Amino acid sequence: MLMSLIVLGASLAAGPQGPAPPAPAPSVVIRRSGEAVGAIGVGQVAYLSPPEGHALGQMILIEGPGYRTPIHVHHHLDESFYVLSGRLTLHAGGQTQVLGPGDYVFIPRGVPHAQGNQGSEATHLLMSVSSGDFLGFFRAREDLVKTSPPGHPDYGPRMHALSDIYDVENLGDPPF
Repeated sequence: MLMSLIVLGASLAAGPQGPAPPAPAPSVVIRRSGEAVGAIGVGQVAYLSPPEGHALGQMILIEGPGYRTPIHVHHHLDESFYVLSGRLTLHAGGQTQVLGPGDYVFIPRGVPHAQGNQGSEATHLLMSVSSGDFLGFFRAREDLVKTSPPGHPDYGPRMHALSDIYDVENLGDPPF
């Protein structure tokens, strides 16, 4: 499967010394399906968006069996999941539901939610976030699990620190 993303350059803006220099020409980013993915301790990620901050960030998120997030809220971030394979258990709006391949959910900022994989196989998701800066959370998690994987005494405190940096307010244990 070939996935591509076209990144448009910024528009010209007038500054104190006149117009800003022209933005770089748009570039095309291609990620081949066989390229390496990053380990985040309880799953994997394959980034579809470039590493620079952009309005929309996209990645393939692979949640391992048994993975669950705490109930949490993003105050400045919208996110969505499109289930490619497996099952995603989602708690939002006071209800818990199971989504399967082809199902989609949009979670606007400010809505408490939790998600996870209660199945026996990995769940593959297309995750989109706005702002794309949130992908930095997953890149930082990749670095974290290299030295402090889940179960290590430093994992929990370091994950909480990442949550504080990347607009993740943890509200409680997962309800499922």
